[in-house]
Amino acid sequence: MNPDSRLLHLPQSSRYAVTAMFYLASRTDDGYHMVGKIARAGDLSPSYLSKILQRLAQHRILESRRGAKGGYRLARPAGEIALSDIVAASRRAENDPMPCMIEARDCDCATPCAMHDFVAQTEEAMLRRLSRTTLADFKHPPLNPGERP
Repeated sequence: MNPDSRLLHLPQSSRYAVTAMFYLASRTDDGYHMVGKIARAGDLSPSYLSKILQRLAQHRILESRRGAKGGYRLARPAGEIALSDIVAASRRAENDPMPCMIEARDCDCATPCAMHDFVAQTEEAMLRRLSRTTLADFKHPPLNPGERP
């Protein structure tokens, strides 16, 4: 397997979500963390990250609190949060068309491209693997704002 392969990758929203979740899993306190602090630590857009964190809170993966001591924190222990839950909560609706990998159009089951079935099967396998993997399966060294995870 080529480690530099970029054929299949997570959408940007899922990458933001996983980065933020890794940041929160690395925290040793039980406090809330502001969007700006999480964004700086992962070099992410604060406004886009805010929308994604709101989705994760709606799916009860994160807890949120407003105010000066507010922000976000994990809703449950890292060992109980599967990466598939994070990816699913951060992605757009299942019925939204996805850009085709090989043609300049959207691709779905109604109008599949030549690679549609292959990509769908590969994505299913990846999601099965992500469902068996939790945040606790990774070491999370504490990050300082501005450091990359």
